[in-house]
Amino acid sequence: MNQELSKENGENSGPSPILARTLRLRHFRNYGELDLDLTPGFTIVAGPNAQRKTNLLEALYLLATTRLLRGQRDAEAIEDNQAEATVSAELDPFGTKIGIRLERGVRKRASLNEMNLPRASDLLGRLPCICISTADMEIVRSDPSARRLFLDLELSALYPAYLRHFSDYKRALEQRNSLLRAAREQVIPAEVFEPWEDTLATHGSAMRAMRETYIRELAATAMPRHAELGGGELLALDYEVRDTGDDAITTLAALANGRAGDVARGGTSVGPHRDDLAISVGSRDARTFGSQGQQRTAVLALKFGSMAIAQRVHGAPPLLLLDDILSDLDVMRRTALTELVVHHAAQAVLTCTEASAAGHAILDQAQVFSVCAGQVRPA
Repeated sequence: MNQELSKENGENSGPSPILARTLRLRHFRNYGELDLDLTPGFTIVAGPNAQRKTNLLEALYLLATTRLLRGQRDAEAIEDNQAEATVSAELDPFGTKIGIRLERGVRKRASLNEMNLPRASDLLGRLPCICISTADMEIVRSDPSARRLFLDLELSALYPAYLRHFSDYKRALEQRNSLLRAAREQVIPAEVFEPWEDTLATHGSAMRAMRETYIRELAATAMPRHAELGGGELLALDYEVRDTGDDAITTLAALANGRAGDVARGGTSVGPHRDDLAISVGSRDARTFGSQGQQRTAVLALKFGSMAIAQRVHGAPPLLLLDDILSDLDVMRRTALTELVVHHAAQAVLTCTEASAAGHAILDQAQVFSVCAGQVRPA
């Protein structure tokens, strides 16, 4: 982990980037049937608001992360009056085929080269991806859960070890919380809690260590991006542990000592599920004191910092998805953003109301599709 996160930044040498060559949708959102060829470089999807442009980005995001972009239930992405939806893509440079099937009342299924995978999460890393949307403003504006989600998604996509720690921790947390609620009505011996607390301590301390390492690297990569985007102020990141659990041993002791209080609360008060990522701009908390422009710049810097880390880990830039964020930026930040896209993205898909909003640096070398009433056509 530490070796991976400490690689020196260099030019785009080494492995070729993984590119989405085709995108195929069947009964996904408002698209009954769609086959789209994508180009290396830049693709612009333009059209008025409420034309479902984001659905195309969401399909790529689903393949990359196994999650819907807007955090909805999987069934909500299935076209009305249909039992299932499928999203698939063929990737360059090796012609790998990846897919996800959504079915009502059934867990999503993932496939690799048309063979079903044991878990949907086994698809993670096949299509490295960074997505930036207006919803990402919640990373700065919202409560700590939004920042924890940001960290968990980025780390799970990069490091299978983190995903294993996170999955085991989440399962143990659910079991301990269930026991805590039951303990309000009946006496539950300590030895029933102890196996779950041991799991929480082991995997929770590993999650914290990986989060802290990632945030140090993220601070180093996001700060120059923040400067390029015109913030003019120092961006600072800090991982905030909300209890005394410095390692597995102290976490285990804190869980045991806090058990009676947790029974009264009905939930576990110790562990990384309560931690936070502090984001400061100009030495002031961005959530409380940051202007909209400062908050927006901080989010963009975080995302492009994450993109730099992904490039170091994978050896090539990830797919970049930009969902209708250009219209929210002033001219200075829009220009700086397009320059970052041109210089750091191997493949990017952007949605906007007008293709011209992408700027000449992108537009002059992009394929452009127009979307109107669910129909996608070359512009």
